[in-house]
Amino acid sequence: MAISGFAVACATACTNPIDVVKTHAQATSQKSANLLRVSERLIERRGVRALAQGLGPALTRAVVYGGARLGGYEPVLRAIGPRMEGGEWDASRPRVWTALAAGATSGAMASAALNPTELIKTRMQREGGTLREHLERVVREGGMKTLWRGSALSVARSATLTATQVATYGEAKRRVVESGIAKEGVGLHFAVAMVTGLVTTATTNPVDMVKTRVYVADGSREKPSVARVVSVVLREHGPLGFWRGFGANWLRLGPQTVVTFVVAEFLRDKLGLGAM
Repeated sequence: MAISGFAVACATACTNPIDVVKTHAQATSQKSANLLRVSERLIERRGVRALAQGLGPALTRAVVYGGARLGGYEPVLRAIGPRMEGGEWDASRPRVWTALAAGATSGAMASAALNPTELIKTRMQREGGTLREHLERVVREGGMKTLWRGSALSVARSATLTATQVATYGEAKRRVVESGIAKEGVGLHFAVAMVTGLVTTATTNPVDMVKTRVYVADGSREKPSVARVVSVVLREHGPLGFWRGFGANWLRLGPQTVVTFVVAEFLRDKLGLGAM
């Protein structure tokens, strides 16, 4: 969990500016969500420092949440693997469905516990301000329970993200190594992680889009529901609206996945834990 948390924190530090742009692209009601235009408008209004908004809670969340969802994957896998695969169980070669189930479980548990950090981070990226200001505002709007607003969406996204990340990365790397195309090393980890980043972005962007809208909604108005947000997105942008911010999301999630797995693999090797 320590290795996973550190690896995710390194990736988060590198990609936070892209995450800020992605959040603004998804939250805006303007027809155009072009990344360059969104970036220009943000910098014009708040300066270059706006790209660092939410970095504090993002790093805190990365260490704790990232460590829990990725670090918890292997223990969960070993717990459910024998029951799902029976006598054919091999921890080093889990079936894709077993890896998906283990990743979804560890991701969902981590997200359910740490939803407040995601909510505060998203609001800080969207509006600026300090962690304390947003925390007090959220609690004032609806009490402590408001910190878990959108938690169902966060859990769904985290479960999907973790499941597709670990299953895609593990299966793709295993097949490449077994085919003799490449051997274990930074080059292989980099290439497989880039493909993994594309897969996870495609599967999580719709949920991420709705989650962002729910998180940045003003709590003084009617409480936003998933159905209400989905209806607004469809009315304003059509079905493709759920992939708003996809470019920024992939620009963030692609490199983040690469840095996360490359750093994690390096540390695991140095500590004698073996490849992922």
